Amino acid sequence: MTQFDPASFLESTTTEASVKRPPLTPGDYTAVTGAVTARQWESQKPDAKVKSGIAFDIEVNVEVPLDVRTTLGLTTDTLKFKDSIMIEMNAQGGIDYSPGKNGSLRRWREATGNNTPGKPFAPSMLSGQVVKVKIGHRSYEGELYDEIQGVTKA
Repeated sequence: MTQFDPASFLESTTTEASVKRPPLTPGDYTAVTGAVTARQWESQKPDAKVKSGIAFDIEVNVEVPLDVRTTLGLTTDTLKFKDSIMIEMNAQGGIDYSPGKNGSLRRWREATGNNTPGKPFAPSMLSGQVVKVKIGHRSYEGELYDEIQGVTKA
């Protein structure tokens, strides 16, 4: 193994163009959840209804079936995605678990088998779970991008 030299790495050149990966075919895919991290966010929009809050970001490793890999010319059998869950807080500053609150968190809990009354739950328990995700597309400036549009039990 060679020593990593940051200066040389920054000066390395290529003649190859960077090419956008084609979007996945919309549909349901098996996935494995990775790390779950929490972050604070703040809206940059002056007219936003909610100005700031907490979000959980979940790494999602989507398994790409051979037929889809072949059709799209992909060379890897998994693709990494990230899904974010905006968290509604209660008056005490904790996660609001009252009925009708935190629907996205509830869906992730149900998909990972972590929504059982009386069974302890922590958001970190969403990590390392097999789920089924619905991949769809969103358009931005004329290009299609993959996005996770739903999650359920595998």
